Amino acid sequence: MIDGFVNIDIIQGCDVRLDLNKDRLPFDDNTVDCVHAHHVLEHLDNYLFALKEIWRVLRHEGRLLVEVPYVTLTEYNLVNPFHKRHFNEYSFDFFEAGKLKGSANENYEVTFKKLWHRFNYVRGFASVPGPLRAWMRRHLFNVVRSISFGMVAVKTAHASVAVDARAQRALQEEFDGCRTGTRMAPWA
Repeated sequence: MIDGFVNIDIIQGCDVRLDLNKDRLPFDDNTVDCVHAHHVLEHLDNYLFALKEIWRVLRHEGRLLVEVPYVTLTEYNLVNPFHKRHFNEYSFDFFEAGKLKGSANENYEVTFKKLWHRFNYVRGFASVPGPLRAWMRRHLFNVVRSISFGMVAVKTAHASVAVDARAQRALQEEFDGCRTGTRMAPWA
């Protein structure tokens, strides 16, 4: 539960109870500033429906903050019978114009711009020097525990979204604030 958010889950004890595989989010189009999905998307059978709903309710440049298990984490991710999807640093590029959007010959209106992603390493690997750590991440299992993303919704086909170091840093701080319960002021 995050203060200042409407907490949604399929289980009891949250603010709104619904099934993100099939139930529409209870918000009007273009009315939400930020969605934080912490270890949610990997559990959904109908991931594209949920992503489209999130995009629908977010304003243009509304923030989507996501954390999911990393694809090569075998001990808890690949063998987990409740995980339906697996994610890596390219997973959301299929929703970004100029990256992989359209590469699968799909006609899908949902568009996000990824401002950053961050690898959350298994204990011991975070202190390994960068180039070696990158090699290990690409070639070994159980190096990265999870991956976090900071994205913004793009609602206008030719709209430009400013991506500078300040915006990236502020979105990372907002994400970290959501995780620790010390939510920061909006980045925009």
